[in-house]
Amino acid sequence: MRRQFERLYERDGGGENSGDRTTWMLRQAANLITMPVKSGTRAAAYRLLADLPGIRVQGSVTDPLGREGIGITLPDNPETPLGSVEERLVVDASTGALLAELVVLAEPSATVWQAGLDAGTTVSYSATTRMEWAQRQITVPENARH
Repeated sequence: MRRQFERLYERDGGGENSGDRTTWMLRQAANLITMPVKSGTRAAAYRLLADLPGIRVQGSVTDPLGREGIGITLPDNPETPLGSVEERLVVDASTGALLAELVVLAEPSATVWQAGLDAGTTVSYSATTRMEWAQRQITVPENARH
């Protein structure tokens, strides 16, 4: 998978606004694990992630829905109005399925800290409860906001 991604990076020049090769590879591997791909493909994407500089594995963690998994922290800590944040993944150790993606405060801004939010506070997350390819378009409920 790494060789294929390297070829794609060279062919496409990393795409627009891609940053460096590591950032580009990280984005591609992360995109793969958020799709309902075969377990071998997902495993290859995790191996690629594990080999990238700056990836940290926390071991056993609990996602926001109370499910246990392996925590993976991605290397960049972008600055936001909240302060610097970390992106974390929670992965089911037995299946490799992505359970949740979290944005966690690494270092809160002064304003956010004064509001009572400390480092380690989850500021947003998305949890996956089911992932599969579909043959039809989902129907948006009529009461959904536009």
